[in-house]
Amino acid sequence: MAVFTETEKNIRKMIMDQVLAEGTCPTNSQVAQAHSLSADELAIVYRNLEAGICVAVQNKQHENIKSFQGEKLSVPPPELGEIFYARPFATFKNHYPVWVDGDQKWYGECAVEVCGISMMFPGREVAVRSVCRQTKEPVEIVARDGKLLHYSPKTLRVHIGIPVQYFPDDAVGWCDYNSFFSSEEAVNEWRKAHPRIQGITRSPETAAEFIVNLVGKGRLNYDYQPRLPVFSVLLRAHRYGFTTQKPVLKYFWPDPFWLPTPYMLSSMKRMGYKNYIRFGMF
Repeated sequence: MAVFTETEKNIRKMIMDQVLAEGTCPTNSQVAQAHSLSADELAIVYRNLEAGICVAVQNKQHENIKSFQGEKLSVPPPELGEIFYARPFATFKNHYPVWVDGDQKWYGECAVEVCGISMMFPGREVAVRSVCRQTKEPVEIVARDGKLLHYSPKTLRVHIGIPVQYFPDDAVGWCDYNSFFSSEEAVNEWRKAHPRIQGITRSPETAAEFIVNLVGKGRLNYDYQPRLPVFSVLLRAHRYGFTTQKPVLKYFWPDPFWLPTPYMLSSMKRMGYKNYIRFGMF
């Protein structure tokens, strides 16, 4: 398992401090100057932070995009090589505006991440107002300290489009299909027009558990790295959305959507990613 260097930790802190305080992200030139790094050295740091699920860097596939998740962008996206996501935040204006105690200057990364984004603002009420990808019906989530207080509509579903094994292929694009849908029926209608992106759906509560207690746990810490509590995942797999129920047997089984594969490992190596996931018992 790889470990972030002090420089990498300091750069992540610089990024998150500005995002949390101002809702904006420092540019590459600002980060490089602050830490006396060349462009090539900074690119290596970003690649490592990307592997650690801390940032995602703008790539050629998403350069100059005019829309994001089917919604038109009112401002241009980040330029090639700049930070696209400072997880769980997007660094550009999109359809996941985030209000904190009534103040709006942040934007979420995707429907999955915003279900747990309130943990980034301890003790404060956080609201996210978005839209259903299919019907364009308004969507709202209100939470505090990672716990959902309210969401509407009550039939709200969180859709995750691309299996985790393909995450290394495109750290930005993995979130392209992580969207809100007003109901399971709305998801099914959308799938008819997108037969190659079937994905899975989960409740907002399950998405929040996944982010708050697994992927994003400890994100406010200086030395944050993703941590996988092996026994907790095995014992509470359904709580985190890692299982699927067989309609005949009525049992919950591991959902292959979430399973790492040899392809995933080879892709990580090909893309130059190290393994920054920490493992623990609970």
